[in-house]
Amino acid sequence: MRILVSFEGLGAATVLTLLVGCSGASAIAPKPPTPQSDANPMTSSAPIGETSAGIFRLGRASGRHFKGFNACPTKGEIVYISDESNNVVNIYTVPFAGQGPCGQIVSDLDFPQGLFVDKNHDLYVANERQQDVLVFHRGASTAYNRYSDPTGELVQDVTVANDGTVIASNQTTSDPPHHGTISTWIRGPVGGTFVDTYPMVNSGGGGYVTVQRNGTMFYNGIDLYSLQGLLYTGKCPLGHCGGFTSTGAKTHGPGGLRSVDDEDIVQVDTGLEKLITYELFPTGMSCDLGAGSYPITQDFNRLQHHVFVADFGFSEGSELSYPGCVLIGTVPVNGGGAPIGIAHDPPDPL
Repeated sequence: MRILVSFEGLGAATVLTLLVGCSGASAIAPKPPTPQSDANPMTSSAPIGETSAGIFRLGRASGRHFKGFNACPTKGEIVYISDESNNVVNIYTVPFAGQGPCGQIVSDLDFPQGLFVDKNHDLYVANERQQDVLVFHRGASTAYNRYSDPTGELVQDVTVANDGTVIASNQTTSDPPHHGTISTWIRGPVGGTFVDTYPMVNSGGGGYVTVQRNGTMFYNGIDLYSLQGLLYTGKCPLGHCGGFTSTGAKTHGPGGLRSVDDEDIVQVDTGLEKLITYELFPTGMSCDLGAGSYPITQDFNRLQHHVFVADFGFSEGSELSYPGCVLIGTVPVNGGGAPIGIAHDPPDPL
């Protein structure tokens, strides 16, 4: 695969997926967005990250500056999409029908990555360059809580377990040996209580994370030796993780993870442009997300059996039927943007 953009100004999620695409067997080259002409050059103070494909330097955000606003409904169905290159989280009403965002969050964001909405309608943002997780009330423009890992991890994704454990998957550590990790906290005010950081197995770079109702956790990442995307599972009751074991499931590029329906696991394969649904491991059912796309993460409206996808290749969010992956509609992300995370906030029951 020939990469058409420089790594300058791209966050760890983008670089990780692009590098994996180079090592995979995808027959369709993605079409990343063109970088903004006002891109800031990398600075000597930028941290160093590492993947199994080699060392890269993380640049600063390269996009335009946005002013936050929120004209979204206080109730009803909305979807958040993070744009790492512009340091903004867009908010959209549903259904997707080509409309622009009804709101944008910009406060304290520094390469926002994976997103998660909990049952209280709070938005969790994996804030990579600040090495923390921000939490926003629905409708708020500033975060009311921040979870920080004192060991200095580059945060890729976040989820919350039913027992109140906040779980983050980290693309890499700031310092050697630069492997992927899992960080955990007990949810609470003023950053909660940090529990520990756990190394991923044979990790050449961490990916995404999800947790089921019974507390079973899944994470993916790049295998240090095969350069394939591998999926692991384990449990972290009250933040204390036991050993992680491989499910045997492999991807050309590890993308977003979610638990749906009867607690099936759904994973994005960024290299093959597919959603893969696992009832039994290591194989699963898949559906295509469209030639030329570059899907990164997904989330679901369980009631309508719809899936929402952050598409880096087309710089848009898409709404599709699930499990058939028939396109319903799309929304544009900011010009030249890099959509990474996506999270659905369902309406309250009537």
